[in-house]
Amino acid sequence: MGVPVTAILGLGREVGDAIARRFGETGHRVLAADPSAERLATARNAVPDDVIFHQGELFTRLGLRNAFTAAIEGFGRIDNAVIIPELEEPDTLLEFSTEKFDKAIAKSIRGTALALQVFAERIAEQEDLPTVGVERLRQKGTITFVLSYSAIASMPGQFTETISQSGVLGVMRAGSVELADLSIRVNAIVAVRPSEERIQSWTMRRTPLGRTAQADEIADACRFLASPEAAFITGEALRLDGGRRGLSGLLD
Repeated sequence: MGVPVTAILGLGREVGDAIARRFGETGHRVLAADPSAERLATARNAVPDDVIFHQGELFTRLGLRNAFTAAIEGFGRIDNAVIIPELEEPDTLLEFSTEKFDKAIAKSIRGTALALQVFAERIAEQEDLPTVGVERLRQKGTITFVLSYSAIASMPGQFTETISQSGVLGVMRAGSVELADLSIRVNAIVAVRPSEERIQSWTMRRTPLGRTAQADEIADACRFLASPEAAFITGEALRLDGGRRGLSGLLD
């Protein structure tokens, strides 16, 4: 009774597993959802035994309702959502497929907007957890998006990915304003993730700290943004970029 519940929608390559572990270590009940049965099977060997799993689409209203319902049926409530939109395959402006592009936009931008809507509906149906301190405003729920660095900076060959990931940032900012009256906070993490960096020497030359963000570091940032310690943070994109934003040019 009184234990927070977090749903992770989309697992990515390793980040979702690390997030599930971190939230579990800090007393949360966790649901991990992904469209891929193969990805869920891999996750079972990397997360605590009490994590429950759900397979299904995560960009339609029905699919999202099913995912949140699975968390509520398994643990009695839902308090936080961590959403990891799928990364798109490389393409360019001159060769992109309109069919693929339209599907990517529907899955990322429309899908994340629907996730905010369905989450807010579920939150409105349940009682609040007991407050943990009178000095902080009560938060009914939190949503955190985990995005690639293409959400804020593009590269050749990342045309559709850049548009879809940056579009989710727009959903986050607009959603944070819309849901503030409901005491639901909405934020994002923009990270230089290992899957994006295929040439290590290039990463070191444009990142002052010389590496990508580790999955556990992204998980720690997610946990912070969902915690009461972040009760006055909403509508923000937390950058995990090793100092890349402030670097002019390349390092020798």
